[in-house]
Amino acid sequence: MNNVQQIINSIKNNDISKDELIFLLDDTNILIKANAIFQIVRMQMHDEIVIEKLVNLARLMEKEPKVIGLYNNAHFALAALSWLETENSIKRFSELFEKLEPEKQSVLQKLIEEKPYLYL
Repeated sequence: MNNVQQIINSIKNNDISKDELIFLLDDTNILIKANAIFQIVRMQMHDEIVIEKLVNLARLMEKEPKVIGLYNNAHFALAALSWLETENSIKRFSELFEKLEPEKQSVLQKLIEEKPYLYL
């Protein structure tokens, strides 16, 4: 098994610390980063460091490579802010969402409604 798959398995099995999970938001591998975002949502991690990491990643909408279909990790990070459903995460989500073009808002709304983190 390769290292990427081992890390993804550790994320999915919750075999890594919260600090390691936060650190993986900066990973260069798009699949590791996506799985870290989804696990953060599943674990309902919403402290200030997590929110800021997600906000910073969400700002890279044009730079992040696609992961699945139309979506990249910036989409997942922005959706995660919505999925976390805290006052701060919703506030930060709204600030970023309102700056998006209507087509991108529509794509993001679809992602939020699909909740892929529940299935991966």
